[in-house]
Amino acid sequence: MDRAGGEVGLAGLVDIFVAEGLTRDQVDVVLDAQVGDAPTIRDRLTSNMTNHLMRNLGMPGRQSPEDVMKVRTAMRSGGGAGTWTGGEEPPDHH
Repeated sequence: MDRAGGEVGLAGLVDIFVAEGLTRDQVDVVLDAQVGDAPTIRDRLTSNMTNHLMRNLGMPGRQSPEDVMKVRTAMRSGGGAGTWTGGEEPPDHH
């Protein structure tokens, strides 16, 4: 970690974890750790990647880490708009 000099981004942090010998399962535990009500590191990475992609497509990138966390928790609970459970047909929307 000393070689990062405080200038590492979230994606670079994952690279450092792997270079230091952490397994994928160990990296996943760190990325998915929930501290209080705050978004996880994975939520932050997803937000950054989504916003970058949207901006490169000419759209405003406005996906916050909190937005990603809301989608993630809605998916896990099976609730929320636009979700359906496995084995069901998706609703018809045109």
